[in-house]
Amino acid sequence: MIQTDVKELGANEYQVHVTVPQGEYDRIYNEQLLKLSRQAKLPGFRPGKTPPAHLKQQFGPKLHEDTVSELVQAHYVAAIESSGLTPAVQPMLDLPATQPAAGFEFTMKVTTWPTVDLTDLSKLKFDATTVEVETSDIDAVIERLQKSQVKFEIEAERKAENGDQLHIDFVGVIDGEEFDGGKGEDVPLVLGEGRFIPGFEEQLIGAVAGDEVNVEVSFPVDYQAAHLAGKDASFATVVKSVGKPETAENEDALAVMLGFDDGAGLRADAEQRLDEEAEQATFSATREAALDALLAAHEISLPETLLEQDMRETTRRVLENMKQQGMQAPADMLKDDAFKQEVRTRSERGLKLSVLLQKVREIADLNVDAAEIDAELDRQSQQYPEEQREQFKTWIRGQQEQMASVSEGLLERKCIEYIASEAKTKAVTKALSAWQAEQEQG
Repeated sequence: MIQTDVKELGANEYQVHVTVPQGEYDRIYNEQLLKLSRQAKLPGFRPGKTPPAHLKQQFGPKLHEDTVSELVQAHYVAAIESSGLTPAVQPMLDLPATQPAAGFEFTMKVTTWPTVDLTDLSKLKFDATTVEVETSDIDAVIERLQKSQVKFEIEAERKAENGDQLHIDFVGVIDGEEFDGGKGEDVPLVLGEGRFIPGFEEQLIGAVAGDEVNVEVSFPVDYQAAHLAGKDASFATVVKSVGKPETAENEDALAVMLGFDDGAGLRADAEQRLDEEAEQATFSATREAALDALLAAHEISLPETLLEQDMRETTRRVLENMKQQGMQAPADMLKDDAFKQEVRTRSERGLKLSVLLQKVREIADLNVDAAEIDAELDRQSQQYPEEQREQFKTWIRGQQEQMASVSEGLLERKCIEYIASEAKTKAVTKALSAWQAEQEQG
């Protein structure tokens, strides 16, 4: 019914010229004319009785426009299939201003995924890292818990020190006027944690319960609430209580504070959690090494159209993540050259890996079945209380994007395992604490 002519424009970019026969144009045109005749209400004619010639004279441009729209919708997908191309992004449609005397024509610019010949994976070389939990890692967890699990004993005459917990009421004013967000009642504040505006906590050192302190501070110039940034403020503050921090005397006492029978139970729980983290770290470390080696072994040229679309999507995700964290993107961030280059680099890496990993899947015939997805959902649900696990799994199953993400994650893991099994890997063992330090520095 339709004819397609494919012309290569450049690497992975094509123009598809589509020709629709006159008979198809006439059929759709007559359908639009019939539809219009039933709806049109023109002076001197009963509904449905307006002569076609009169309708064409009155609504000719609209009839043509509706016909063109219907033709494109009806043959758009068929034209792409007929071309034999698989678009990587939404094809760009172009309707020529001048149409032929008979029939109808339109063109599409189609960008496809780049093709790649996968190198012999046995030639890849990288470290296969195993991250292990050491006794010192468990000791560090216990030490952090010892410091973080604090009870505060209120002392009526105690002078506040760093580390003490105060409960305060406060009312803030700027230029003598109260402002939104500047008021609080019975707010807990641990001196020295730096949760409040710089300079606020220091002015409460030495205060005792019942004291009224006028705290004078200046909001930072880069404060997230733009209407407060850089302004001087005064907070009328009432200290309601001062609590002295008290920590557990030993591991057994700490364990009881946290709901365990004794220190041995606490250590066993910490070790289990660290083992899970080490397992994830083992995969993560090997994954990055495998992907780096895979990228280094292949030259891939990405179509600019594909890259630009992914950059837009990457930027959108960055902004959305900032919004979810309560952060506001600086006005000039999107114009910053360093930011744009970072987004481009990230998109290039992600797109190239998508091409390469898809090739690995095809060669190794890797797939994920329902049982594997069920097992992964069971694993993920363990982070929730037992009574909430089925609810979590039901929710995930109802989210198309989430389920796709689970499947993609499992497929990627299989790809990494396959690459590691084929490549020449060097076994490396690393302590969990060393791996964590590397991540912080990175």
